Amino acid sequence: MKNLSQTITEVSERTVLIGNFKGMTDDVMIWRHKLLRDEGMTRPGLFLMHFVSKKGPLKLTDCSVSLGVSKPTVTKIVDNLEKDGFVERKKEVGDRRSYYVHLTDQGKERLDSINKQLEDVFYSATKELKIEEVKSLNSSIAQIRDRLRSIQFRN
Repeated sequence: MKNLSQTITEVSERTVLIGNFKGMTDDVMIWRHKLLRDEGMTRPGLFLMHFVSKKGPLKLTDCSVSLGVSKPTVTKIVDNLEKDGFVERKKEVGDRRSYYVHLTDQGKERLDSINKQLEDVFYSATKELKIEEVKSLNSSIAQIRDRLRSIQFRN
């Protein structure tokens, strides 16, 4: 049985861990915002491109749901991305009423570039870690991500 001192230490360490996750999330958001600003893109535009990249062509309604914004708002986001050549609207065979948002080759290149720049930031932030620390961190993060996914699907 754990004594009170061990319990207090565990709670304290987990509190520090949660604080570190929050801080790291903020840092990643700041870096992503900087990269997007440098690329002349918006966060909703990046997220829309990401969803289309992962899920394939999406109806405007599905884009709206994925982003959690109204259909007029997603229409404006798509208009801007289409103007920049990153996405295009196409009618799909068998569904003449709906347009689907497709990622263009230029959009895929831009998305890959932004993701690569963010990976470079992460690499720079972790390159001083010893390989044992990297392996341990990888294992812990994988476990946490698995648990987060299971929590997400239960709620």
